[in-house]
Amino acid sequence: MTIHDTRLAHEPIVPWIVFRDQSCWDAVLHLGRKVAWRAGAVIQRPEDEVAGIFLLRSGTIKVAAASAGGLQRTLWLMGEGSVLGEAALFGRHPYMHEIVALEDCTAVEFPRAVVMDALLAHHPEVSAALLSNMAAKCYIMSTQVEDTTFLSAAQRLGRFLYGVCLTRGTRRVALSHATIADLLGLHRVTVSNTVSALRRAGLIEDRTHDIVVADMARLAAFTGQAAPPA
Repeated sequence: MTIHDTRLAHEPIVPWIVFRDQSCWDAVLHLGRKVAWRAGAVIQRPEDEVAGIFLLRSGTIKVAAASAGGLQRTLWLMGEGSVLGEAALFGRHPYMHEIVALEDCTAVEFPRAVVMDALLAHHPEVSAALLSNMAAKCYIMSTQVEDTTFLSAAQRLGRFLYGVCLTRGTRRVALSHATIADLLGLHRVTVSNTVSALRRAGLIEDRTHDIVVADMARLAAFTGQAAPPA
């Protein structure tokens, strides 16, 4: 059975935005400027002014909300083909979140004038890509509210693991328990305890640096239950 043989009626929306097909951008790449960020680099901070947008070509970045007291909550991860800065650009306000490179990344920066006068005016396929990117963020935020309200912590973790495997085409989820807890708004101990329950049930393999889903069909079935399998 392959990873795509078993699906839920509604595929889970996970806070990890990736658009692997970047071909719609090919005709406009020459209008931008190549940039690179090393792992750990702070790309933008709250209140930074927006000068344009970034098309992420490779790597993964984290978008996090921060409180005045220094607490943080990761809102989503962004990978290849995703766009950074479009909401702030179109909304005409500074960045609201801290954006950090989780690994070495490459991107193409398009200045405001290029976005408004060239991309939107003459490249409808790029406009559609920007709308898809914004829609993904809207769906993530609304799904987080719904899941927090209606699902148990175990269901939320199960749906997250299942959704990540589908969207990334792999059974391997290369995220720590702490990162997953941050993404789902859960306590790390809650995630670790639920991961242990799923491992004992034979649904996943919990390794030192990642989680591997062992049975996609059973994990899909589990996400409709209220508690981890015994």
